Amino acid sequence: MGRMAERTMRKGLALALLAMLLALLAMPARAQEAIQVLQQSIESEFRDNITASLSARGTAEITDVEFFYRLAGQKATTRNDADFEPGTEVEAQFVIDQTAIYFPPGTELEYWWKLTDADGNTLKTDRQTYLYLDNRYDFQMLQNERLSLYWYRGGDDFGQALFDRANEALDRLEQDVGVTVEDPIKIFIYGSHSDLLNAIAVGAQEWTGGQAFADNGVVVMGVSPDNLDWGLKATVHELTHLVIHQATDNPYGDLPRWLDEGLAVYNEDPDRLDFQFRSSFDRAVSANELMTLQTLSSTFPADSEAANLAYGESGVVVKFILDTYGPEAMAKLLDIFAEGALYDDALEEALGVDMHTLDNQWRASLGLPPLPDFQTTENVAPSPVPPTAAPETGPAPSQPEAAANPTATPEAASPPSAEPATSQSNGVLFCVVGLFCLGGLGALLVGGVLLVLRRRQKPVIGN
Repeated sequence: MGRMAERTMRKGLALALLAMLLALLAMPARAQEAIQVLQQSIESEFRDNITASLSARGTAEITDVEFFYRLAGQKATTRNDADFEPGTEVEAQFVIDQTAIYFPPGTELEYWWKLTDADGNTLKTDRQTYLYLDNRYDFQMLQNERLSLYWYRGGDDFGQALFDRANEALDRLEQDVGVTVEDPIKIFIYGSHSDLLNAIAVGAQEWTGGQAFADNGVVVMGVSPDNLDWGLKATVHELTHLVIHQATDNPYGDLPRWLDEGLAVYNEDPDRLDFQFRSSFDRAVSANELMTLQTLSSTFPADSEAANLAYGESGVVVKFILDTYGPEAMAKLLDIFAEGALYDDALEEALGVDMHTLDNQWRASLGLPPLPDFQTTENVAPSPVPPTAAPETGPAPSQPEAAANPTATPEAASPPSAEPATSQSNGVLFCVVGLFCLGGLGALLVGGVLLVLRRRQKPVIGN
C-alpha cells in the first residue's frame, strides 16, 4: 500500500511538472499570437538618414515600440523609442539622422524591434543586418573572402588594378608579418576629391584624401583615374593600418607609432622602400640626426621635412626587424601587443632586446655610433603627453586606442595637423599621410599624427 501511494505521488508530481513545462512553452506562443509583425523594412539616403519602418497588429493595444541597433561586430547597443500611435494596429518608424551621426559607406547595422502591449505581452523580432551604402553613385564591385572593392569611375582596368594591389598587400602582410584579415574589409574609391569630401564626415579638412574606419572595417579613398599610382600606394597604406588594428586591438593600448606607421610604409612597396624618403633620410644619416625610436613612439612631427623622415625611418626600422629577426619574430611581437604590453616588455619577449638596444642595433647597421645612455627609454606604461617635434629628446611613448585615417591628397604641400573627425564608431584611427613633390624625386611620403578618438553612442543597454 505504501508503494502504491509512493507511485501515485511520483506520478502526480511528474504530471504537475509536465503541466508547468507546457505552460512555459506556451507563453512565447501566446505572445507571438498576441502581437504580430505584418511588415518591416529599412532604407537610407546616404549622408541624410537611415529609416527603419515596421507595421504590427495586436490583440490588445500596442503601447510601446522600441528600435535597437548596433554596429555589426560590436557590443554597444542603442535603444530608441520609435515614433508611432498606440493602438491594436500600429505603423512605427525610427530615423537615424546621418546629418548628426556619421556612418561611413559600408557600415553594417545589426537591428531588431521590441513591441509591448497593454496586457504585458512582448515580442522581439529576429536580428537582421543592413548594409549602408552610398546610393548616389553606381558603384561596381570586386570581391573575395577578404576584401570588397567599390568604385564608379575609371573602368574595369582601374578597379582591377586597385583590387589586385590590395590583395597583394594582404598576401605580403600574411607572408612577411604573419597577420591575416580577421573581418572582411571594404574599400570605397571615390572618383574625385570633391566626391570624397561629400562622402565623409562633416568637418573633414580640405586636404583629406581618404580615411580608414577601423571599427567599421572600411577604407574610403579619393582616387581619380589619372592619379592611380598615388591611389595604389595610399590605399595599401590605409588598408595595412586597418588590418594591423584588427590583429592588435585591445583595451590596454596600441603599438608604438614607429611600428604602426612603419608596417604601413613597408607594405606599400618593400622593394622600393627608400624611394619615397631617400634624400631626407641620407641627410639625417650623414649628419647623425636620426630620430630615436623613443621619439618615434609618439606623435610624429608636423613639419613636413621631419614628418617625411619619421615615416621613412619607421619603414626602414620595420624592414630591419624583418631582415634581422624574421617574420616569425614580427608575428610574435604583434601577438604580444594584441594582449596589451609595455613597449620594452613586448620587444624583449619577441626580439630579446629593449627599444634602446634595438635602436642601437639599427644605427650600427647604418654605420652610426650608439645613442648616449641618457636616452635609454624607460619601461613605463605609455601615457598621453603633449607631442614635440624635437627629435633629440622626444616625448614619452603615447598609445592611441584605435584608428580612422584622413590621408592627405597628393597635392598637399605639407602635412597638416590631424583633427578628430565626427564618427559614430567607438574607436576611430587617425593617420595623416601626404604626398608632395620635392625636386626630381617625385611623390614623397609626408605625414602627420595619430590621435585617439573614443566616441560613444549611448550607454550599453541590455536587450
